[in-house]
Amino acid sequence: MRVVGDQHTGQLLGAQLIGHYGAEVAQRIDAIATAISFGARVEDLSRLDLSYTPPLGSPFDAIQHAADAWTRVTCPRSEPVTA
Repeated sequence: MRVVGDQHTGQLLGAQLIGHYGAEVAQRIDAIATAISFGARVEDLSRLDLSYTPPLGSPFDAIQHAADAWTRVTCPRSEPVTA
């Protein structure tokens, strides 16, 4: 997954996702498309409250990890926000 944002404003511009069958790529694309339509910033993705199954997965989704990575690289002085 790659998150694309404006380096000056942090505005979320898009994302690129590749995954195997069953990787829930479509659901992640839907979440990102919704965030874009509401004018979200990349760091806002870290605050999304996304569903998960505790015995099977982490409370932090790949979307949030990608947003944190983008923020760390693009805005090194800014502290990544986690849910």
